[in-house]
Amino acid sequence: MTYRVGQVLFVIINKKMQIYPMMIIEEIVKRTMQGEEVNYMLQGGSDPSTTILLNQVDGEIFESAEEAKYVLTNRATQQIEKLVDSAVGRANEWYKFDNQETSEALTLPEEQDKIKITLPDGTVANLKTG
Repeated sequence: MTYRVGQVLFVIINKKMQIYPMMIIEEIVKRTMQGEEVNYMLQGGSDPSTTILLNQVDGEIFESAEEAKYVLTNRATQQIEKLVDSAVGRANEWYKFDNQETSEALTLPEEQDKIKITLPDGTVANLKTG
């Protein structure tokens, strides 16, 4: 990926599950007999001395806050769906619960014309059919 000096990236930090903005403050080009390697120095926070190389960041890098929000929203939605499916499964097992009527009643009108697809990178997207 190619970035530019001054660009702000949004990082979902793996261990903290938070979005952290980082600015590219330096582009580092290393040319060797094996080829060219480009890396970037990032500033994390308002202190200019708080820097890290991009390839050392323990997290997912996004070029916009909206991209990071989209990924986190999809993950949260998938997790919520798993929780609900698990609860419905237990209700069926324990009480012979028929979820068909309930789920139809709870479907929001705007969601009736949507289809969920999983993209090759694992991202789940909603497609409107109507």
